[in-house]
Amino acid sequence: MMAERGNGVDAPFFVAGSLLAGALSGLWLWRNPSWLLAPRNHYLYLVGGTAAGIILSALIPFLHGAGPWLVLGAGLVVYGYFERFRLLMTAGGALAFTGLLAMVIHADVWGGALHLLTTGVLAFAANKLYELRHGRRRESLDSPPDFIGSFEEFDEEEPVQFLTLPRGRR
Repeated sequence: MMAERGNGVDAPFFVAGSLLAGALSGLWLWRNPSWLLAPRNHYLYLVGGTAAGIILSALIPFLHGAGPWLVLGAGLVVYGYFERFRLLMTAGGALAFTGLLAMVIHADVWGGALHLLTTGVLAFAANKLYELRHGRRRESLDSPPDFIGSFEEFDEEEPVQFLTLPRGRR
């Protein structure tokens, strides 16, 4: 991910992969819209602006290759604004901030740490989105739910009650 000119320099295959992943995600979202709270044209402008921003910002030398990083973060913030979803806006802001730090800091070790931090933020956001859609995974219970919390000792002299059907329903 880091080569030649500085910390945030993205290899050309990363830019191409971002554009391909963005195109496939855009196609999938177009066929399976989430809430689409904003007008549909706004999403098309966002996709076009993000793609153009990734390509053009990769060519600007004073950004030290961190331009696509900043554009992806800004695109995620705008998408979160369209969907009225603060989690996406926060993740996009963190992504843009780490891209800005990668642009300013020129030590290779910090660049790698910022890449790992960005990956962790995006993985955390993806996990939260999964939990919001599907709920948290629950442990399976080996005992019936009414048993939980009743840990009294068994009294042998207490009469045992069996479930019986009412008369006439056998």
